Amino acid sequence: MVDLFKETSSRLGLTEADIYQGTLTTGGQPGPTYLSTKPQVPSAVEAKIVSIHTIEELKVLVSGSSGAAAPRNIPEPWPQSRQEADAKHLNESEERQVYAALRAILAGQEETVSSYLSIVERRYFPIQAGVFSVEDIVVKPDHPLVIEPEEGHDPLILNVNSITLEPGGQIFCHTPVIIIANKFVKQ
Repeated sequence: MVDLFKETSSRLGLTEADIYQGTLTTGGQPGPTYLSTKPQVPSAVEAKIVSIHTIEELKVLVSGSSGAAAPRNIPEPWPQSRQEADAKHLNESEERQVYAALRAILAGQEETVSSYLSIVERRYFPIQAGVFSVEDIVVKPDHPLVIEPEEGHDPLILNVNSITLEPGGQIFCHTPVIIIANKFVKQ
């Protein structure tokens, strides 16, 4: 069996110092436990920022996770007249379309949204992703795990050996999160 935790740690260039050793258990303090890249939020684990340069690099990471869920609605083809659009000045509707196309690509539907490849590359890459690497996590009831970015909607990566979700335990993701785990247990 492939050890996704070790493989992903190696692929991302993580060292022993970048990995939280042992078990992170929520509930050691009142309220939620945060994994956050916001400087003003006390994060239980410090993120290592890594660069993901291409869609292909991101696809390799996602293929080691539980996979990306395809969007419910595949967007209409990206208009030829917008092929050279400035990716920093998309309107809200275009942002949603481009994000849906990215999700479709990561779910293996690249041919369905091939008209988006150029705008997806320009909009999202390179990604500066925060990586939280923890050997094991236990999420207790009434003490959720909250994963949130500093800003924007670049994904965060949670690389763990195992996650145990106790009855009533919750995980809140305030950004796209790529969870790579050898084992996910819901009790």
